Amino acid sequence: MNNQAYKSQFQTCPVTTSHEVKLNGVVKEPLLLTCRWPENKPPKAVVIFCHGLGAGGQDYAELSTELAANGYFVVHPTFPDWIGAVAAAYPDLGIKLDANNRFAWLNAPKVREQMFKILHSPSYWMERTLIVRQLLNGLDAVLNSTCGRPKQPIPTAIAGHSFGAYTSQLFAGAEIDVPNKGKRQYKDKRLSAAILLSAQGRDQQGLRDGSWDQMTGPVLNVTGTLDGGAKGQDWHWKCEPYHLAPAGDKYLAVLDNADHYLGGMTPDDPNSGIPNQSQAVTQLSLAFLDAYLLDDLAAKLWLAAISDHIGDCKLLFEKK
Repeated sequence: MNNQAYKSQFQTCPVTTSHEVKLNGVVKEPLLLTCRWPENKPPKAVVIFCHGLGAGGQDYAELSTELAANGYFVVHPTFPDWIGAVAAAYPDLGIKLDANNRFAWLNAPKVREQMFKILHSPSYWMERTLIVRQLLNGLDAVLNSTCGRPKQPIPTAIAGHSFGAYTSQLFAGAEIDVPNKGKRQYKDKRLSAAILLSAQGRDQQGLRDGSWDQMTGPVLNVTGTLDGGAKGQDWHWKCEPYHLAPAGDKYLAVLDNADHYLGGMTPDDPNSGIPNQSQAVTQLSLAFLDAYLLDDLAAKLWLAAISDHIGDCKLLFEKK
């Protein structure tokens, strides 16, 4: 059990947010980013956060803000599978964007069908990898235009939820089979750790036996007992990135009675509002980042002390 809340050694501070950061690169138009960083303090590390299917770079604000308040520069790209881009690409679907209910498409059968096709379309997988690579290549420019480029290089992690967890595990070293192109791997040595929130297992999106053999770096894999995959898989499938990766700095957290949204990481989540779950995700994420981006011994000890609870959140917790 671990009833002691994790507290970073970084003194929390106000957060600056910008939704207008632009980065030129390989895509047709400048890449628009949402960035958050600690106000009046240099960031200690960078987190690239990848959104899920239909979501966008402005989502996950609560988790992002908490990480930024604790010293991280958090950057959110928006990918072509966000619902606004899908609405523009497929006008016949008649998607009506609702700022107060960004996930209304979940209740529209034709839109859900199209989104399912997008999720399983290799062109969308590849577009995400191009954008993340573009961001990594231009990260110094992004830092320079926001908080200012740090005097010394700082480490970077990648994190993501759902489709974003898929993107994250690709950059952490997961190998996939791309139809008509064969095996592909996107592991990037500029990334020091990865957080996978509701990730994917075998037999979907090119993942299969052996996909995780080269995922050798630190990884935090989080899911819930009410979570599941796009093809009806249960939560055990969501644990495969942990179980099938080599041992060494790997963590698995399965939150009891948590669904796909893990307690709600942003008010836009359809099933948000379970604070003990969302707080557990935040504390796990922050401790993991402190442990493996900053080599913080206190963070590693806090992770090592977890057994079956984080505060009031019951969970299954494993490490290898």
